[in-house]
Amino acid sequence: MINGDSGEYEVLAQGVELSKEVDGMLCEIGLREGLGTKFIIDAAVIHRPGSTVISIDPYGSILYKPRNHMPECRLDYTNEMGKQCVADLSAYVIDKNVDWQFFKTTDTRFFEQYMDGIELYELEAKRCNKYAFVHLDGPHSVEAVCHEIDWFAVRMNTGATLVIDDITPDFLPLNVVEDYMGVNDENGRFERVFKGVKKALYKRL
Repeated sequence: MINGDSGEYEVLAQGVELSKEVDGMLCEIGLREGLGTKFIIDAAVIHRPGSTVISIDPYGSILYKPRNHMPECRLDYTNEMGKQCVADLSAYVIDKNVDWQFFKTTDTRFFEQYMDGIELYELEAKRCNKYAFVHLDGPHSVEAVCHEIDWFAVRMNTGATLVIDDITPDFLPLNVVEDYMGVNDENGRFERVFKGVKKALYKRL
C-alpha cells in the first residue's frame, strides 16, 4: 500500500500526459510516502513508456518550512519513512516499463550536484539534463518554490509541464509565484492549464 497526504493526484497524471511528446525526465520533489510518484509512474507507463522518473527527498526530519508564513520546524519525515517508501516503490515499479531513480537529498543539493544532468544507463551511458514534467512538493516558501522554478525552467522545452502542490492560501501565496513565472504576461515563461484546491498545473511556453 502506497499512501499520500495530499489530493488531486489526477493532476499529476494530466501533466504527464500533456508532456508526452516532450523530451526529458519526469521529476518529483518531496516524496513522503510515495503516492505522488506512484501516479507519475502509472501515467508514464500509459503515456510515456520507457521514461525516467526521479524522486528527490532528504527525509531525516531535517528543518523544513511547511508554510510560507511559518518558521522552520521538524516534521515526521523520518529516515524510517524514507526506507519504507523506497521499498514500496521499488517493488511497485519492478515490472513496469519505467526507470525509477531515488535521490536522497534536498532540492538545493540536487541542483548543485546535477546541474549538468544525470547519467542514465541503458546499454550505454547517456547524460540527460532535460525535464518534461516536474511536481514541486518540497519546501513551500515563495523563495524556495521560485528557486525551483528557475532551475527547472531553463531545462524544459516548450510544452513541458509543472505542477505546484499545496496552493491553498494558508500554504503559499500563488499569485506571487505566478507573477514570478509570468503567467499573466504575454512574454512569460509558463501558462496556467489548471488550478484546483491543492494543485496547479502549468505548461512551459
